[in-house]
Amino acid sequence: MKKLYQILFLIIRIVSGIYILRQGYEKLTGGFSLGGLTKVIAQNQDSPKWYKHFFKIIIEPYTSYWEWIIPIGEIMIGLALIIGFLEYSAALFGIFIMINNILADMIFTYPVQLSGFIFIALNKECINSTSVKKFINKFNKKEAG
Repeated sequence: MKKLYQILFLIIRIVSGIYILRQGYEKLTGGFSLGGLTKVIAQNQDSPKWYKHFFKIIIEPYTSYWEWIIPIGEIMIGLALIIGFLEYSAALFGIFIMINNILADMIFTYPVQLSGFIFIALNKECINSTSVKKFINKFNKKEAG
């Protein structure tokens, strides 16, 4: 049963990585712009006031930087989850990004992705048992022994 759970965890981790990698790549190559989003969030009725204020003070003046940081961050999260390196940190950053997308009233598939990232972050034992580090250590032990 434990092996089945690890396989399920591995599938969720890799699929979550592929999704966010794809999102980052599409933003990087598809002309992603925050200019229109800042206006939408300001007029949005569903976003909290503190989030609108945060967006106006932190994001809006520096949109040209954030338009690069966000897709590159998503690509790095995706690669980390797919490869199996720094998965816990990647899952935490994935949670942060999905919560920001939900606060910006961009629902789409983000609640499903958020669930995947939470599942990954809450299963440290599976992270340790399916990470690339474990396989490298296992390989090194075979070489040495």
